[in-house]
Amino acid sequence: MVMLVTNKKEASPPSHKASAGEAGQTIIEATIALASILLTLAAISIAISTGVSNSQFAKQQTQASKYAQGGMEQLRYLRNTDPTSFFLKEGTKCFNEDNSLDYFPCTAVNIANSFKREAEFSKNGIPTTECEDDKKVTVSVYWASGKCSSANTFCHKSQLVSCFVNQVGSSSQL
Repeated sequence: MVMLVTNKKEASPPSHKASAGEAGQTIIEATIALASILLTLAAISIAISTGVSNSQFAKQQTQASKYAQGGMEQLRYLRNTDPTSFFLKEGTKCFNEDNSLDYFPCTAVNIANSFKREAEFSKNGIPTTECEDDKKVTVSVYWASGKCSSANTFCHKSQLVSCFVNQVGSSSQL
């Protein structure tokens, strides 16, 4: 008689109990996963905040350009309707929302609770580099944002410069 002997060990059932090293490894993995999620959320919120801020700045810049263009158009109208008075103006004038010119520099917001607009006229009889003997007028619109320091409240500016020719007494059309 032949007997077959095998060297088989019976498999023991798997243990569900983790060793101390494996439990620590699981906590570290969970911490790393949570940190990755938090970093991703922080990056997304920063990107959204920056996008909103840039969008707001572009909107204000466009609005300031429109106010500057409107101011220049009003000055052209003043030049055409009362050229004598227009060409006597000099220095910096506060240009209000109703398109009136005050005879003092703007120190506070005067348009739409956000902007200040002023017109600077060249001095009479003093030629400028850009305009020679013509009247140089600069319309500037300033506005503030969260990027401005407390020392420089209106740190953003949109500006237009134009040269006005005095055609009083000439046959040319204004």
